[in-house]
Amino acid sequence: MSFPYFHVRGSAFERGKQLGELAQQQIMHNIDTYKSLFWEMSQVKWASARAHAVQYISWIERYDAEILEEIKGMSEGSGQDLLDLIVLNARSEIITNLAGSHAPSDGCTTMTAVPEITKNQEMLLGQNWDWNNKVKPGLIILEINQAPRPTILMVTEAGIVGKIGMNSAGVGVCLNFLGTSERGMGVPIHVVLRGILNSRTLPQAVGQVARFPRGTSANYLIAHKEGEALNVETTPTNYDVLYPTAGWMAHANHFISPRMLMIEDTARIMSPDTHLRLGRASKQLAHYGKNIDVDALKQIMQDHCGSPDGICRHGELFPPDLGRPMISSTVFSIIMNLSQGTFELAAGQPCSEPYKAYQFTNQ
Repeated sequence: MSFPYFHVRGSAFERGKQLGELAQQQIMHNIDTYKSLFWEMSQVKWASARAHAVQYISWIERYDAEILEEIKGMSEGSGQDLLDLIVLNARSEIITNLAGSHAPSDGCTTMTAVPEITKNQEMLLGQNWDWNNKVKPGLIILEINQAPRPTILMVTEAGIVGKIGMNSAGVGVCLNFLGTSERGMGVPIHVVLRGILNSRTLPQAVGQVARFPRGTSANYLIAHKEGEALNVETTPTNYDVLYPTAGWMAHANHFISPRMLMIEDTARIMSPDTHLRLGRASKQLAHYGKNIDVDALKQIMQDHCGSPDGICRHGELFPPDLGRPMISSTVFSIIMNLSQGTFELAAGQPCSEPYKAYQFTNQ
């Protein structure tokens, strides 16, 4: 299978309106899906989610007024209430703040390798995005022409302004959910992802993460076609940046920065498989030495050690059990070649779904 591909351009409101019209079916699916998931996973009612979401409107506007305009356009184009679109864009924050420290979270294993250690001297970045399979019909591939800002090519849940992908300036970003006991208001992480994808350089991208408090904890693995990568671990009010001194780096769903180890790390309780996934990815990246290429990353993404909760996750096959508190499956796998400005995407578990190549249409 493959996800629908949409291309929008124009002013922020026009882009949003175009997408709302084009992806109305997927946006409505996502609203309906999160209505049920919020309740099934965390006993959070949609009315409570909407009431909590009101607080994020001003944070989004302060962070980047264009992003809020785009969301307003999506609301008009899709015929859905603006507050429902705000809930989608702040879904991680809402479920974290309303469901407490043991809220379910996206799984995900991310990895990068810089040109010095890749077989063809290319800048590679990728991840398996793990979450509830019910969201799959709402996923889209989206190209956004937003001159003078960089053009974006990403995979996202329709209605959400930023997720996993790359831009025409050579910046790419992947995401891991992290958890702490810290609660507070701030910019939603999916809006931060859009800020990263609006950036032209790695320093600017880090600045987009750091310049405001964030609504919840997350890890951003960011790379640039110049041949460098940085990993940014964040809590709502603190962050640290890790540099891949060995030329490669992997990350899962627990904090690894020494600066961050004193905080209460809660996501690893809901994702105890995070430790093995990080170890497996790191061991295999090291094993490839200076022969890492796209095919090597594909092999790592298909790793089933710890099944059903390996790097390639099949968590939907078994119900939760003692020591295995949540169901999560690999919804898609993406590998970006930032040197070439392309990515390959498997719309499902990479052990069974073929990868399909995508590139910017106007480059």
